[in-house]
Amino acid sequence: MKDKKYRNRLCASVSFCLLLSLVSCKQRDDYPVFEQKEPVVTVPEVIPPDNEIGALAKKIMDKTDIIAIFKLDSTTTLADGIKRTHVRYMNKLNQAMSMQILEVDLSKTNISVTALSPFDDYLFTVQTLGDMAKYNEGRAGGKIIAAINGDVVTSSAPTGSFIFKSRQLKTTTTTATSDTRPFLGVKKDGSVFVGNKPSASSPMDSYNLNDLASLVSGGTWLLYKGAAVTSTVTTVQANTAVGLNAARNYLYAVVVDGGTNAFSVGITYNDLGKIMESIGSSDAFVTNGGAASVMVQRAESEGQSGFLSWKVVNSPVAVAGGPSANGIGFVLK
Repeated sequence: MKDKKYRNRLCASVSFCLLLSLVSCKQRDDYPVFEQKEPVVTVPEVIPPDNEIGALAKKIMDKTDIIAIFKLDSTTTLADGIKRTHVRYMNKLNQAMSMQILEVDLSKTNISVTALSPFDDYLFTVQTLGDMAKYNEGRAGGKIIAAINGDVVTSSAPTGSFIFKSRQLKTTTTTATSDTRPFLGVKKDGSVFVGNKPSASSPMDSYNLNDLASLVSGGTWLLYKGAAVTSTVTTVQANTAVGLNAARNYLYAVVVDGGTNAFSVGITYNDLGKIMESIGSSDAFVTNGGAASVMVQRAESEGQSGFLSWKVVNSPVAVAGGPSANGIGFVLK
């Protein structure tokens, strides 16, 4: 009998608590009203019409099927002998594309090419390209006008060989038994060349590492002595490439953005090779791709207290681009 009375009291208490909680949940008259967030609407980009096709875009259109629909291009002279062209287009799959092209006239005696190292140091580490240019400015022999990312990073070090300020920091991919990885070499006299070979059976121009002031390796051959080096890799991504014409008096550095369907989806190695060949390269290779694909240019604010920086001119996935183990700088002496 006592248990029954206890149970009745317990049920009554629970019922009272439930009723009390329901009453307490009633919203007060002065309770603030929060506005509902409206869904984010993506506004499609409107590209202004461009009825004049620049020289480099026209070469690509005339010699390849890469540009299905031309959108716009613009060319900026960064210095006497260095021009940057930005091209927007739709590829053959009707996908948006964006590409930056540096055209460097190596016949100009006031232009030089140099390797860049993180923090202007000889230790292996990584740094974003804009900051790397800033640190390397003091010993570059002039003004660093523009730069592109260098080699693929492996454990905070460049994957291939690397020579910085005539110091051979790594030479594992330039030995007699391992010389198929491409590199851009700068001799101590300032002349620039693309070294190594795409296969063990390919002929190769001889070189002496002791003659080099700079060497920055890459990952994938695109062109070798005027012929395409076909890749079986079909990955579509952002990519950075560098190439030389047959006379070695013009250098072309290309950064194709990737990873964003609305802006630029990316490009395969084989299609990038077609671009490099069409604009004039005889030897060309990819330095690195993905988030590390970055191009920067010098930006000086006016006035006596002007601020010096190197702004990213392409659109990498990360705002400043992924960190690099080295870079290639283009210098106005």
